[in-house]
Amino acid sequence: METKLLQSNDLPTLFDNLQKSGKMILAPVLKKGGKVFFERVTSYDQVASDFIQTQFSAKSVVFPKVEELFTYKKTETGYDVTESLASIPETVVWGLRPCDSSAFDYISEFFLKENPDAYFATRKERCTLIAISCPKADDACFCTSVDLGPGSTAGSDILLTVMGNELYVEVLTKKGNAVIETAPSLFKDTTAKIKDEYLAKITTRFSIDEIKEKIKNAYNNAEWKQESMGCLGCGSCAFACPTCTCFDIQDESNGDEGSRKRCWDACGLSLFTKHNSGHNPRKNQTERRRQRLMHKFKYSVENLGIVSCVGCGRCIRVCPAHLNIFENILTVTKD
Repeated sequence: METKLLQSNDLPTLFDNLQKSGKMILAPVLKKGGKVFFERVTSYDQVASDFIQTQFSAKSVVFPKVEELFTYKKTETGYDVTESLASIPETVVWGLRPCDSSAFDYISEFFLKENPDAYFATRKERCTLIAISCPKADDACFCTSVDLGPGSTAGSDILLTVMGNELYVEVLTKKGNAVIETAPSLFKDTTAKIKDEYLAKITTRFSIDEIKEKIKNAYNNAEWKQESMGCLGCGSCAFACPTCTCFDIQDESNGDEGSRKRCWDACGLSLFTKHNSGHNPRKNQTERRRQRLMHKFKYSVENLGIVSCVGCGRCIRVCPAHLNIFENILTVTKD
């Protein structure tokens, strides 16, 4: 890892150089109502900086909400099939938080560890992550409870930490070095610095090691019913989550031509596990809520060795019933 310094007033120049390199840039953009979303931007003055967290994560860059996998058309001799891989652009995600960049590690394991997904692999290869450490947090943030933090480098190609009028730059990958090379004169070498005084102070809600141990025996806990009573099964938590990976496959056709699409799904939705016969093995919202939390803290650990929660707090902020994942998990694992 290399460490460098960048003057804050040089950020627009770095942005412009990346823009001129032909890459598509996605960054946080402030919208009406004070909410911030990742959108494509073409100038630095469109980029929001004074926010705690975006409404949705940057996950859709590598795992789109709806993704066309291929199109097909009937011919005299059969079918012509055209895959959509060639149209995936080189993309820079500018200004995501460390919890979001760390989520890319999990979803990469999910899509690439066994039977690697070519669409995900191509998008990930063509994606560069420039993260910015968190200078502030709110009561929904709990990244420190899952062995992360407001200055974590996991998953990032470059991590920027604001230190007064300059930025401490941690260059973590070859992609990060490529960003530096777009404007090398802007960066000065420096020794490693302690970032703590410039980072948000985030309360640790639980010990993740204790939770991973206790949740092994939590499946039949009677508290699941109480903890899921407010769940509407709307899927908001899953769609806002940076690590949820459930998807469905849909074919759209007029007979002679059509396409196959992959789209987000959620284990909290009542149709998610429903069989064609009408039987649903997760017959109520209690079982579906339990599945979501058990997956985050138990099943993903068993399958991939990673807790699939990064403590971003989005599910807490968007839930219309005000369910709180860390309060839920503490209740069902209490002694």
